[in-house]
Amino acid sequence: MRKLKKILIIAFSTILILALGIILFISPLTKYLIEKYDERYTGRQIKMAWAYVNPFTGYIHFDNLKVYELKSDSIFFSSDGVSANFAMAKLFSKDYEISEIVLDKPRGIVIQQGNKHELNFTDLIEKFTPKEKKTGKSPVHFSILNIKINKGIFYYRDSVI
Repeated sequence: MRKLKKILIIAFSTILILALGIILFISPLTKYLIEKYDERYTGRQIKMAWAYVNPFTGYIHFDNLKVYELKSDSIFFSSDGVSANFAMAKLFSKDYEISEIVLDKPRGIVIQQGNKHELNFTDLIEKFTPKEKKTGKSPVHFSILNIKINKGIFYYRDSVI
């Protein structure tokens, strides 16, 4: 009986230490990976002060987020804080659901260049639009249920005129 009790205490302690280690190290790792691979996946540079990720609850927060223009040092979008809550149970069924996104003091700049269809975020649309439609696979569902913007400012510039 003592041996079983000792094994259970060691197993519980190990699980607890692993869970705490994941929570402590996943946030700095997330910040590092986003800032390292930002241009490869988005074509733009992304910077932030710090990130907090809780994989058990599905909550993420990026503090002082800055997204730069394509191949430029000008800021395209910035926010004092960006938070999101993901439905973790649905991630395994190809149904990605964000129950809430909160943007604190976002600032965005939309610039129209050349013709009416050329905007400063057209590159992002082209990058994430699939080249060809895949058939035979079940579709992936993506839902955002609630977006909250606290004290945001968005600018529109028309460089054609």
